[in-house]
Amino acid sequence: MKRTERLKLYPTRRQALRLQLCLDICRQLYNLALEHRRNAWRERKLSITHKIQYKQLTELRAADPRVAAVYRELEDSALRKLDLSFAAFFRRVRTGDTPGFPRFRAARRYNTLEFPHGYRALRFSPTQLKVVIPGVGSVRIRKGREVPAFGRAMIVRSPRGWYALFECEREVQPLPPTGLSIGVDVGVATLYATSDGEFAPHAALGQKAAAALGRAQRQVARRKRGSSGRRDAVKQLARANDALRWARRDWHHKLARLLVRSYDCIALEKLNVSTMTRSARGTVTQPGRSVAAKAALNRKILDAGWRQFTNIVLAKAEEAGRASVFVKAQYSSQTCAECGYVAPENRRSQASFICQRCGHSDHADVNAAKIILKRAELPPAGSGAELSDCVDPRSELSWARNPVAQRVA
Repeated sequence: MKRTERLKLYPTRRQALRLQLCLDICRQLYNLALEHRRNAWRERKLSITHKIQYKQLTELRAADPRVAAVYRELEDSALRKLDLSFAAFFRRVRTGDTPGFPRFRAARRYNTLEFPHGYRALRFSPTQLKVVIPGVGSVRIRKGREVPAFGRAMIVRSPRGWYALFECEREVQPLPPTGLSIGVDVGVATLYATSDGEFAPHAALGQKAAAALGRAQRQVARRKRGSSGRRDAVKQLARANDALRWARRDWHHKLARLLVRSYDCIALEKLNVSTMTRSARGTVTQPGRSVAAKAALNRKILDAGWRQFTNIVLAKAEEAGRASVFVKAQYSSQTCAECGYVAPENRRSQASFICQRCGHSDHADVNAAKIILKRAELPPAGSGAELSDCVDPRSELSWARNPVAQRVA
């Protein structure tokens, strides 16, 4: 299985300037290649491929020493990144989605140097306290756990400094079996509720940091555009947002680890968060209703970070040899876990669930988690999980991304 190791870099001032120069040249090369493709099609209806631009890059490196000073793989990856953007654009055109033509990259939107063959370009010192970056030199790193053999690597500029990312292959380390399965229902009142009746608190980190972020945003708005004061205020705002992002990720890691250690099989609901957080503003001719309430709900959903949490659970389950299932979420909050009766009236409030047929009562989120677990335990020919089984095409059961721990329900 693939895992990414992230290490903090401590470049000197000269090394930081060299890294920034590499970023600037790769970004300019990306923008130049985009302009070349766009003009060739507009003026001559000529489609430029990445192979043509690779050849032109060789000629440019021979003519311009500034371009030649940057490691070739970094410039190749910039052209490859542009080619992937065009491939995604044409795919969206074919499927009828909003195309989104590739855009020019501003300096603030280009933060990554990619080494497709990082194992050939980057070299660790014997103690892994330094890493040699081509064209930059030997850069100090923060010592963490040992980085094994790696393939692709990236150098990332973050609001809080420079980081190195290494894509590694790691072995599965199975945990002792517990014989237990769990259904998990995510929410906004609590981050999740389980079918065993346990609740994970919602950290509400975005809500707690809202006042500080608001002050930082007002500081940016007060500063004159182009001034050094505005640049400093923008950096402070970016650092605050980055700290919030990593604090939320740390919280998700801790909760996901508790689930994976305690249960052999974890059933999660498949949610389309992008659709759920769509604005209710509407249009001029058809204005939306309850716009402010929907905006507040959207902020709570995004602050909870459901998608990131489920992705972390899947990754940790794969690492521990646990099974993980995505099931359909439709009507899970309206379905009785005892008799299966479905009705909107079953859910009286955010927390109260009382079945109108059998009288079963429970916490609404716990009842939904029990339904999620039952759908995951349906036989292969049932209508439980959201993806298709690779063995039986009639089945809707899937063990998601976890082929290691597959089992028959």
